[in-house]
Amino acid sequence: MNDAARKPSTLYALISFIIPVSIILYGTAILKVGAILPLVVATIIACLFALKLGYTWDEMQKGMFESISRVMIAILILIVVGMLIGVWILAGTIPTIIYWGLKLISPTSFLMTTFLICVVASTATGTSFGTMGTVGVALLGVGQALGFPLPMVVGAIVSGAYFGDKMSPVSDSTNIAASVCEVDLFSHIASMMWTTIPAAVVSALIYLFLGMQHGVEGAAAGNIPLILKTLEGQFNLSLLTLIPPLVLMVFAYRRMPAVPLLIMCVGVGILTAALLQGAGVKPIAQSLMGGYASKSGVKQIDVLLSRGGISSIMGTLVLLISGVAFGGVLEKMRTLETLIDATLRWAQTTGRLILSVIVSCYIILFGTGSQMVAVIIPGRAFAQAFKDRNIHLRVLSRTCEDGGTIGCPLIPWSVHAFYILGVLGVSAYEYAPYALLNWIVPLFSVAFGYTGFAIWKADGSSMRNG
Repeated sequence: MNDAARKPSTLYALISFIIPVSIILYGTAILKVGAILPLVVATIIACLFALKLGYTWDEMQKGMFESISRVMIAILILIVVGMLIGVWILAGTIPTIIYWGLKLISPTSFLMTTFLICVVASTATGTSFGTMGTVGVALLGVGQALGFPLPMVVGAIVSGAYFGDKMSPVSDSTNIAASVCEVDLFSHIASMMWTTIPAAVVSALIYLFLGMQHGVEGAAAGNIPLILKTLEGQFNLSLLTLIPPLVLMVFAYRRMPAVPLLIMCVGVGILTAALLQGAGVKPIAQSLMGGYASKSGVKQIDVLLSRGGISSIMGTLVLLISGVAFGGVLEKMRTLETLIDATLRWAQTTGRLILSVIVSCYIILFGTGSQMVAVIIPGRAFAQAFKDRNIHLRVLSRTCEDGGTIGCPLIPWSVHAFYILGVLGVSAYEYAPYALLNWIVPLFSVAFGYTGFAIWKADGSSMRNG
């Protein structure tokens, strides 16, 4: 059977998309049986739909393997970040950040400060994964000590981390979006400022309000002196312990590849642990494999610092592979392609066109869980439609990031959501309501599409001028 005959109808594509996704949502959000079983069942159901269209098992298996191969870098990063967290705690790096965070950050401004710190770190390094796995882990510890709900803290961390993932000139997603849409990098970034900067301001103000509502009441003020004293007694809190994150920021800005950079930072952490904390070979090896195990006798400290290690993210890797395999089947049977074609036919106005790009990004995210795929496919699929309507392609590149880049952590079975679960220990179902920037940016994007504000013609002039 040829490929044209095997392409599903819009109705068939919709059914073959909604039923597996509903199974995932039902199993994870309602039955609460975890994500692995629902993902496996959803993959089986997707395979049955593919068989009905005439696809063979070998073809479906190839689709799964191709999809898994695209996230091998994410898998390697997750393993190395597990090692990094364990050894950075042993080295005193994360305890030092927690210590000074508790001393310097006001509880009422904590959430806003967390958001802004992650904005700066992610913009400087261009990596949401690196930001969340290093600064994010330390800020999570500060938030725990201050008594904030963990989903609220993780939401602020995620919002700040994805600001830089979207806006930094050294971010992979920023460069890929510009390249796919054939737009100059800095023209692309300038276009994104129109939707991202206002959304960041609104998010910061809401975080300030949430912090003021929760800060004084929720802060475990009575425990903070004990936590500070215990950290002082357990670690050498010299500022030299901050060398590892400084190395990370410097070399990330110089565009060193993520995996070698993180491995180097693990190495710097090992040296720091040996030289400043007097750690021997066995404690270092244990922190790399099983994570750091705090035995201070102070419950708050032991909860804060017992984390990291390769073993801590093994379950997350299984989740990641299961989710990506499901997406591979949907891609191979062309379900996602058919649904995007349907949104294109509906997009008859500028407002609808912008909304269609956002919707298409989310279709890809729901189906594959892959940030890059959610940027690349809509960028290619909608390019001609933007040209036909005389709209500058920097509007398309911006919209792909407004949906694909920033929406990825909101999908509970996406690559990024599983990473966040593995590193910060909170699922997307819990933190997503507090990831404010990730919700607000697309709202600005769609609003601009319908009003014509910050929408430009191919020659660079404003659409609102006629």
